[in-house]
Amino acid sequence: MKITEIDIKNFKAFCGTYHIDLDKAGKNLLVYGENGSGKSSLYLALKLFLESGVDMNSTDNKDSDFGSHRNIFTEDPGHIKVCLRAHQGSKMDAYEWSQRVKETDDELIIEASKAKGFLDYKDLLETHYLHRENEVVNVFGLLVKNLLANTISEQTERSLTEDWNDIQPPFPRRGATTQIAALEGRVVNFNRELSGRLAELQKQASEILRKFGYNVALDLNFQGITYNSDDKTLDNQEILLTVEFFDRDIPEHHRFLNEAKLSAIAITIYFSSILLQPTSTLRILALDDVLIGLDMSNRLPVLDILDEYFSDYQIFLTTYDKAWYEIVKQRTSHSGKWKAVEFYFQQTDEYEIPVYAENKAYLDKAREYLDANDYKACAIYLRTAFEVIIEEFCETKRLPVRYRQNRDKLDSQDFWDPIKVENQNSGFLDPPLIRDIELYRSRILNPLSHTTITNIPKKEIEDAIEAVDRLKMALQ
Repeated sequence: MKITEIDIKNFKAFCGTYHIDLDKAGKNLLVYGENGSGKSSLYLALKLFLESGVDMNSTDNKDSDFGSHRNIFTEDPGHIKVCLRAHQGSKMDAYEWSQRVKETDDELIIEASKAKGFLDYKDLLETHYLHRENEVVNVFGLLVKNLLANTISEQTERSLTEDWNDIQPPFPRRGATTQIAALEGRVVNFNRELSGRLAELQKQASEILRKFGYNVALDLNFQGITYNSDDKTLDNQEILLTVEFFDRDIPEHHRFLNEAKLSAIAITIYFSSILLQPTSTLRILALDDVLIGLDMSNRLPVLDILDEYFSDYQIFLTTYDKAWYEIVKQRTSHSGKWKAVEFYFQQTDEYEIPVYAENKAYLDKAREYLDANDYKACAIYLRTAFEVIIEEFCETKRLPVRYRQNRDKLDSQDFWDPIKVENQNSGFLDPPLIRDIELYRSRILNPLSHTTITNIPKKEIEDAIEAVDRLKMALQ
């Protein structure tokens, strides 16, 4: 079972409707996005969509309320719609999560939520950075209440969460020997179940960590919880993460090892825990900028790990690093299993908007916003279309473009000027088209014009779209 389509409307950074088509086969998705462009909102859309079906009636589960995630720049109701297929020729099943519709309490979605793997750069902090002020790294809470919570015992067919809940307050009163003995028996059972899972996790982690090529070994030291009947507490809630480096114990490894090794350790622990989750017909692995701490040579093994251990998962991989995005796109293009898309950040004087590039259909998106009478959003997509058209032409024709040390500082004038110079020799653009483009650049295609664009007649914006379309055809 794979996700084949995602439709997001007025959620988090997404103002308006965004449609992502992953083909009938349900391809993996590679996303490049500038900071603030919406890539993390896509990650959260998938994560919260799956989680919204669990404990939907609980008042404590605020994330299941779609309204709390609605885009702040619109009052229009939004939604997240996800379409699934078992295989290309099978029937498509659609699920919606919105303020008025919640179809995520389906057993398939709940099952997928328990088996999912969602990981962002903030999650990695829990394995080392959050312990920088401590002498030891205690990952008890991370493993018991998060990573291993849904894992199932083959002997008891119970989750670790169920075993953990069995030993929570209220505790027996002092002197209630029978009840205390029963609780201590449940504590022994919990210790046994957790120790078994930690042994599996450590074995899997050691295998995956070797893929990074580091001479590093992990140990998860758990001595077992004890019940303190005098204080009515559960003591020794500790799982100490220790590290050997070249067969030498490294005290306070979280202060000694460099960021690349610490990131590799963190990613390994998360990957290993995902592989211990219960089986599901829909398996999702979403990684949002988790490779920040790794240099390029240490990122490449992650692709091999994904191929070897997560081939039956549908993978969503986001990054703000354009060079890494291009490498992944090149490495995965031959498989036919990946789709690559890009998000860019733009803003008007009133709101921010992600610019979504799928097949570079910016003009179509501009027309869509024009029809919705959102002229500022229309202008953003129209300007993006113009910039992409002239940049691609300069690159294809190898036209000399003004040098800037920071390429991000290049603007449309830096590409439009070489085209006009080239046109003087070749004459591929007629004077009326050049005149129209110059006019609409100052009126509509300049980002500074967005503060007054609502005063421009709709017909003039339509003519600007038509002029950019003519430019696209002429340069092709």
